[in-house]
Amino acid sequence: MKIFITGAGMIGCHTARELTLEGHRVHIYDLNPDPAYVAAIAGSQRVTTLRGDLLDLPNLLRALSRAKPDVVVHTAGLIGGQVESPPYRGFRTNTVGSVNVFEACQLSRVKRLVHVSTFGVYDWANIRKGPVREDSPRWGNRFYPATKVANEVLLDAYENYYGMDCVRIRPTGVYGPGHYRGGSGGGIAMNDLVRACLGEGAIQLEDRHVGPNDFVYAADVGRGIALACTAKDAPGKSFNVGAGQVYGPQDFLRALRKLLPDRSVELAEGAGQGKARPRVDLSAASRILGYKPQFPLEKGLKHYIEVSRRHGFWN
Repeated sequence: MKIFITGAGMIGCHTARELTLEGHRVHIYDLNPDPAYVAAIAGSQRVTTLRGDLLDLPNLLRALSRAKPDVVVHTAGLIGGQVESPPYRGFRTNTVGSVNVFEACQLSRVKRLVHVSTFGVYDWANIRKGPVREDSPRWGNRFYPATKVANEVLLDAYENYYGMDCVRIRPTGVYGPGHYRGGSGGGIAMNDLVRACLGEGAIQLEDRHVGPNDFVYAADVGRGIALACTAKDAPGKSFNVGAGQVYGPQDFLRALRKLLPDRSVELAEGAGQGKARPRVDLSAASRILGYKPQFPLEKGLKHYIEVSRRHGFWN
């Protein structure tokens, strides 16, 4: 199959890698792709990088005409605080850009659209216990989750009006090798932690590093998205994709002390005292997509450290 991915960031490139390992051909569309990063994560076999802006609908249509994809995977957009710097820019990039992708797909008669959202769309302020299923209420009173909720609702309308085959993926707290130009605060914090692991001296785990959160490794998210590209019963549904458990400070301490037995690893005062979100339910992703996370925290950190040691850092 031919797959067209918007966004040459962490999720887009890890998805491309999973797809090419399965024999699919991938086109990655990005405003300013980093060739070294794409090559390191996605590889160079069966991957073509196209430069373009989501806000330029004619160019996006030309790119789709060139690639002739069976499936479009939409990952591109701004994250976290970047959406508020300033908000109108974030809205245009995330929501207008996404509508351009939806419109381009229906005009190009793409067979399936896999839209990458976030578990941030849930109404966390009013969710008291888990596991959190995909039919839980959505809400967003900050610009990042608001744009993601808006995108999902607009995609619902596109799907209903045009009869499109659409799949929604809601990753949890994604970490892994990346350049973080989209603005992932959590991703940057984990990247800083891995930098410290490759340095010398004591490692101090700060609050921004250790959650508690459902931390999912980027390779697992890429695998979940790749499965959604071909799963027979996936269209019309949303899927949580995560680690399936909440990791906290003690989990990080155990993992890093095992991985780095010759280094001192300690918690900073007050680290990890925040309230944990309930875990998300992965049963739908398991049953319909065949998704099962392969990288628990220790294995994910080990792989992250190895990749960073081999390729360096991109941010």
